Amino acid sequence: MKFQVSAIALGCIALLSGCGGGGGGSSDGGKSQSITFNFPGGGVIGIPPNVTTTKLVAIASGGGPVTFTTETPTCTVSGDTLSLVKAGECIVTAHQAGGNGYAAASQSQLFVIPKNIQTVAKFQNPGWQPVGGAPVQLAATVDTGLPVTFSSKTPTICSVSGTTMTPLANGMCTVTATQAGNDTYATLTADKNIPIGTELPPKLTFLDTYNDDPNTTGGGVGHAGGFWWCFDCAHTVSSDKTSLTFSAVYKDNPPAAWQYDHGSFKLYGPNIMATDLWFPTNSPTNEKNGTYRDGVSASAFTPPLATPKGAQVDIQGNLHFNLAQNPDWFNSADNSVNVEIFLAHFNTNKLDSNGNACYVSLKATVKPTAAAATDYSVGLKDKFALNQTCDLTDLDLWTELQTYPVIEIKFSPVRPQGETGTMSNDVPPKTQYVSAMTLTGPIYFQ
Repeated sequence: MKFQVSAIALGCIALLSGCGGGGGGSSDGGKSQSITFNFPGGGVIGIPPNVTTTKLVAIASGGGPVTFTTETPTCTVSGDTLSLVKAGECIVTAHQAGGNGYAAASQSQLFVIPKNIQTVAKFQNPGWQPVGGAPVQLAATVDTGLPVTFSSKTPTICSVSGTTMTPLANGMCTVTATQAGNDTYATLTADKNIPIGTELPPKLTFLDTYNDDPNTTGGGVGHAGGFWWCFDCAHTVSSDKTSLTFSAVYKDNPPAAWQYDHGSFKLYGPNIMATDLWFPTNSPTNEKNGTYRDGVSASAFTPPLATPKGAQVDIQGNLHFNLAQNPDWFNSADNSVNVEIFLAHFNTNKLDSNGNACYVSLKATVKPTAAAATDYSVGLKDKFALNQTCDLTDLDLWTELQTYPVIEIKFSPVRPQGETGTMSNDVPPKTQYVSAMTLTGPIYFQ
């Protein structure tokens, strides 16, 4: 941490430098001399029992020895060592007593000793709350471990008592967490905005267009098929990149029930990657070093990005998307769609068969209400559940969402058309079975 001399300090230095000598000579008629005094500021107050010290350096033009003193209670001097004992202004003076034909001289430095900065370790937003709902528990911690208090900046919308917030009216409730500080640490405040009633949180867009190439820094989509009976698994992006269709076509010989029971067949819909997540790779051992995951280039995941990019959920409560199905699939035994959200929370000690680090995911199952394009809103708290924990313990869904950005969203059929039970009564048997879904428009959190 660096501190510069303020205009006031410079003024004080200029004023004090003439005291006790300098340009005015002395009573013994010696030559005037100057003192070059290195700026000693920049340190913060020490955390007990430690004391911050600084070595004082000053040189007199006359060549004589320089001594140091201070009369401010915030700092002490012993020889050429300055100790910072209290936050506030410190003035240190360098003296040269004169002699050998030179008059005495002095030079002072004034600087501020700051307190240590605190940072928020955790302050979780409880998310949207209904008007008149039950009081919500507030919790926040700072890195120093000092106690935190709470207050409301919007008392007509929400009230705060102790560690609970009560929603009162429609609007954006602002709760402030305060750590008052002490002699060692500066005061810290942090705000959380909590939507109440009809108030909507800011719209957080995951993707607003679709890129057909997943190996770009702009994000992309990809797909993977299942067994050999998937005659044609493909995704198609519209020319204006506003919609994406994933389809899987099956021949007239459906898979057996035991193959589904044992999880042998798995059909993935489009994997939709966050903007700026992906980058191309030319490694000849891509498949072995984890570049491919479920048939989609995933070089960004092995190793994980140091600063993964994605959509960081804060107070957004729902995932929004527009989805359509082909009528045959919609009218089949089960037209449900799995929606999986993958977070940038990795466990590099747990790898998949391709060597990719495992990353935490959430999952919800959506039952489409129409074959035609329909808008869906899926609650993050009440519809999603932790799906892939990667052997990590004590995970909390809402904490995960607020801590780690969303880096990928995947849509997949729970039961593609053509699974045993959906075709056995067809007379005559169909020659192919199509499961197709189309995503249109932005995918966003709000």
